[in-house]
Amino acid sequence: MSQHSKRFLRMKNPFIREILVSRTLLWFAYFLVFTTPIQIAFCLWTYSFLFSPEYSLMTFSTSDFLELTFLKPIKVWMYSWFWNNFLNFVWSLPASIMVTVKLIVNTWLGLWLLPIAKDLNDKKSY
Repeated sequence: MSQHSKRFLRMKNPFIREILVSRTLLWFAYFLVFTTPIQIAFCLWTYSFLFSPEYSLMTFSTSDFLELTFLKPIKVWMYSWFWNNFLNFVWSLPASIMVTVKLIVNTWLGLWLLPIAKDLNDKKSY
Protein backbone atom coordinates (compact mmCIF):
# COMPACT_ATOMS: atom_id res chain seq x y z
CA MET A 1 0.00 0.00 0.00
CA SER A 2 1.45 3.34 -0.97
CA GLN A 3 2.04 6.21 1.41
CA HIS A 4 -0.65 8.29 -0.32
CA SER A 5 -3.35 5.63 0.15
CA LYS A 6 -2.41 5.18 3.84
CA ARG A 7 -2.75 8.89 4.39
CA PHE A 8 -6.08 8.86 2.54
CA LEU A 9 -7.45 6.08 4.79
CA ARG A 10 -6.55 8.03 7.94
CA MET A 11 -8.39 11.14 6.74
CA LYS A 12 -11.72 11.89 8.29
CA ASN A 13 -14.62 11.26 5.94
CA PRO A 14 -17.28 13.88 6.74
CA PHE A 15 -20.00 12.01 4.87
CA ILE A 16 -19.80 8.85 6.97
CA ARG A 17 -18.22 9.61 10.34
CA GLU A 18 -19.66 12.93 11.33
CA ILE A 19 -22.22 13.03 14.11
CA LEU A 20 -24.50 15.36 12.21
CA VAL A 21 -24.85 13.00 9.27
CA SER A 22 -25.53 9.93 11.41
CA ARG A 23 -28.08 11.77 13.55
CA THR A 24 -29.80 13.17 10.47
CA LEU A 25 -29.93 9.68 8.97
CA LEU A 26 -31.38 8.31 12.21
CA TRP A 27 -33.96 11.11 12.34
CA PHE A 28 -34.92 10.45 8.70
CA ALA A 29 -35.37 6.72 9.38
CA TYR A 30 -37.58 7.42 12.41
CA PHE A 31 -39.54 9.97 10.37
CA LEU A 32 -40.24 7.39 7.65
CA VAL A 33 -41.35 4.78 10.18
CA PHE A 34 -43.47 7.10 12.32
CA THR A 35 -45.31 8.64 9.35
CA THR A 36 -46.56 5.21 8.28
CA PRO A 37 -49.92 5.58 10.14
CA ILE A 38 -50.48 8.93 8.43
CA GLN A 39 -49.79 7.33 5.09
CA ILE A 40 -52.16 4.48 5.88
CA ALA A 41 -54.90 7.02 6.67
CA PHE A 42 -54.15 8.84 3.41
CA CYS A 43 -54.28 5.52 1.56
CA LEU A 44 -57.68 4.70 3.09
CA TRP A 45 -58.90 8.19 2.21
CA THR A 46 -57.88 7.64 -1.41
CA TYR A 47 -59.50 4.21 -1.49
CA SER A 48 -62.73 5.65 -0.09
CA PHE A 49 -63.32 7.41 -3.41
CA LEU A 50 -63.26 4.05 -5.19
CA PHE A 51 -66.56 3.06 -3.56
CA SER A 52 -68.43 5.48 -5.81
CA PRO A 53 -69.74 4.07 -9.09
CA GLU A 54 -67.89 6.73 -11.10
CA TYR A 55 -64.38 5.49 -10.39
CA SER A 56 -62.47 2.25 -10.45
CA LEU A 57 -58.95 1.35 -9.40
CA MET A 58 -57.41 2.31 -12.74
CA THR A 59 -59.62 5.27 -13.65
CA PHE A 60 -59.26 7.31 -10.46
CA SER A 61 -56.24 9.45 -11.24
CA THR A 62 -54.26 11.63 -8.89
CA SER A 63 -55.58 14.66 -10.76
CA ASP A 64 -59.16 13.57 -10.01
CA PHE A 65 -58.26 13.08 -6.36
CA LEU A 66 -56.81 16.59 -6.12
CA GLU A 67 -59.85 18.07 -7.86
CA LEU A 68 -62.30 16.36 -5.50
CA THR A 69 -60.57 17.32 -2.25
CA PHE A 70 -59.42 20.48 -0.53
CA LEU A 71 -55.99 19.96 -2.14
CA LYS A 72 -57.01 21.73 -5.36
CA PRO A 73 -55.04 24.95 -4.50
CA ILE A 74 -51.90 22.83 -4.17
CA LYS A 75 -52.46 21.50 -7.68
CA VAL A 76 -52.83 25.03 -9.06
CA TRP A 77 -49.70 26.14 -7.22
CA MET A 78 -47.70 23.16 -8.52
CA TYR A 79 -48.67 24.01 -12.10
CA SER A 80 -47.28 27.51 -11.60
CA TRP A 81 -43.86 26.17 -10.52
CA PHE A 82 -43.22 22.91 -12.38
CA TRP A 83 -43.20 21.66 -15.93
CA ASN A 84 -46.83 21.18 -16.96
CA ASN A 85 -46.24 18.11 -19.17
CA PHE A 86 -44.45 16.34 -16.35
CA LEU A 87 -47.28 17.11 -13.92
CA ASN A 88 -49.85 15.96 -16.46
CA PHE A 89 -48.02 12.63 -16.69
CA VAL A 90 -47.57 12.16 -12.94
CA TRP A 91 -51.13 13.14 -12.10
CA SER A 92 -52.59 10.87 -14.76
CA LEU A 93 -51.32 7.84 -12.86
CA PRO A 94 -53.85 5.96 -10.70
CA ALA A 95 -53.99 7.61 -7.28
CA SER A 96 -54.69 4.53 -5.19
CA ILE A 97 -51.83 2.56 -6.73
CA MET A 98 -49.38 5.46 -6.37
CA VAL A 99 -50.33 6.04 -2.73
CA THR A 100 -49.99 2.33 -1.95
CA VAL A 101 -46.58 2.10 -3.65
CA LYS A 102 -45.41 5.19 -1.75
CA LEU A 103 -46.60 3.69 1.53
CA ILE A 104 -44.78 0.42 0.90
CA VAL A 105 -41.53 2.03 -0.29
CA ASN A 106 -41.38 4.61 2.51
CA THR A 107 -42.11 2.05 5.24
CA TRP A 108 -39.62 -0.44 3.82
CA LEU A 109 -36.95 2.25 3.44
CA GLY A 110 -37.48 3.42 7.03
CA LEU A 111 -37.34 -0.11 8.45
CA TRP A 112 -34.25 -0.93 6.38
CA LEU A 113 -32.49 2.31 7.24
CA LEU A 114 -33.25 2.32 10.97
CA PRO A 115 -30.79 -0.43 12.06
CA ILE A 116 -28.10 1.00 9.78
CA ALA A 117 -28.56 4.49 11.21
CA LYS A 118 -28.58 3.13 14.78
CA ASP A 119 -25.31 1.28 14.14
CA LEU A 120 -23.72 4.39 12.69
CA ASN A 121 -24.91 6.43 15.66
CA ASP A 122 -23.75 3.84 18.24
CA LYS A 123 -20.25 3.54 16.75
CA LYS A 124 -19.47 7.15 17.51
CA SER A 125 -16.64 7.55 19.99
CA TYR A 126 -16.70 11.33 20.17
